[in-house]
Amino acid sequence: MKTFAPIIVVLAGLISAQSASAAIKEPTDAELRDCFRAHAQLMEKPGLRNWVTCWRAHGYLMGHT
Repeated sequence: MKTFAPIIVVLAGLISAQSASAAIKEPTDAELRDCFRAHAQLMEKPGLRNWVTCWRAHGYLMGHT
């Protein structure tokens, strides 16, 4: 049984890491839209002026992350 202990520990770590990554919340469309409305004027490059890029840059300001 002692030979299986390291394997069990590694598997338990992988399972907990998987459940932690599943707990990461994706922003809703409403959150993306609100962020864009609040910060669109801050985005300098017109080609990058979209909801997702705005959320990546300013989402932490919205308090949802």
